[in-house]
Amino acid sequence: MPWCPAGSLVSDTTTLRRLLAGENAPDFQVQRADGGVARLGDYSGRRLLLVFVRHLACLPCQQHLHEIDSELAVIEGSGARILVISFDGHEEVRHYRLKLNVSFPVASDESRAAYRAYGLARASFLRTWHPKTLSRYVTLLRQGLKLQKPRKGSDLSQLGADFVVDADGRVAFAHYSERPDDRPAIASVVRAVIGFD
Repeated sequence: MPWCPAGSLVSDTTTLRRLLAGENAPDFQVQRADGGVARLGDYSGRRLLLVFVRHLACLPCQQHLHEIDSELAVIEGSGARILVISFDGHEEVRHYRLKLNVSFPVASDESRAAYRAYGLARASFLRTWHPKTLSRYVTLLRQGLKLQKPRKGSDLSQLGADFVVDADGRVAFAHYSERPDDRPAIASVVRAVIGFD
């Protein structure tokens, strides 16, 4: 069962407070694909790139994660760590990480407590199926990404986000997706991670 009401036609269903640069990042507890638990405190003293994906069949999210993986040497070379969070279950997340063949941890937040704590909303029907979103999917399909059927019960209206949390636990960078196709440019993410935001 979704954590908030079904999407309306024209207005976003949830207005959660967005985090601003300089604010303390909320603590979270999520289950890693390897079965362990990840918390914000596990990354104390390091920068953390925290990526919330929409759902596991989201093509723009998959492309974004591959872009991050391609910059892994730069990101981890700066001393930063990466954690990707999905609202799908532990087993689905484990298979997702293996299928994408990415080198960083992916975790499950089935209750979406971390999504809410970080202010991630759900989009309206019209925003979810916006022409720019559909156009982006066509482009990604032409580039060779494979369309997948979302898992039964997946919330296609959930929006994603990227955050960089600094070594002191403060938000250094926040990008909230406005539509399903909206992910930050990888160059902006890398600059934020290495401290040149």
